[in-house]
Amino acid sequence: SEKTGVIARSETVKMEDPVSVGSSSPAVDTHPPEASASKKKRKRRRFPRQPHWTHEFTHNCVEKVKSLFPHLRAESGGFLPLKIGITNDFAAFLTEHPETELTLDEWSCAISCITTRQVYLLRTAVAGIPRYGLDGLPAGQVSECDAQNARRWLAVREKQKLKMKTMQEQTASTEKIER
Repeated sequence: SEKTGVIARSETVKMEDPVSVGSSSPAVDTHPPEASASKKKRKRRRFPRQPHWTHEFTHNCVEKVKSLFPHLRAESGGFLPLKIGITNDFAAFLTEHPETELTLDEWSCAISCITTRQVYLLRTAVAGIPRYGLDGLPAGQVSECDAQNARRWLAVREKQKLKMKTMQEQTASTEKIER
């Protein structure tokens, strides 16, 4: 798990610290490095985007998922909330149906795109809403934790939109002044 990796990294740092203990600087001995500061500097994605996942490739992957699993689409557009672990189900589906014209990589690309779209996040921002499996049947519900995470991502996007709007307004006002 991720927590285990974090613990292992901090233990490694602690093992290196005794080497610097002989230093005369009191900062070394009394102020351990703050983990939260280093976390804020790094932007980490849950699933790193592959270099070959271009806009066109992603679009084609999503279209393949739409055609193979039309029952996962909502009537109003977008996709229904997907079951936790649906990628494992898709891997089993591929084993049973090797003739499928969608690879696991294409599936992962499409799901990465689908689950980060605004419409999907809005649907998953409500706890208790059913999630759906590959067969189109309900398979669990959106948990409160998942709903909070979706709301957090929506808030981040809203903040980014406001920042962009402010920057555009500043640019427009600067251009007017220069004229």
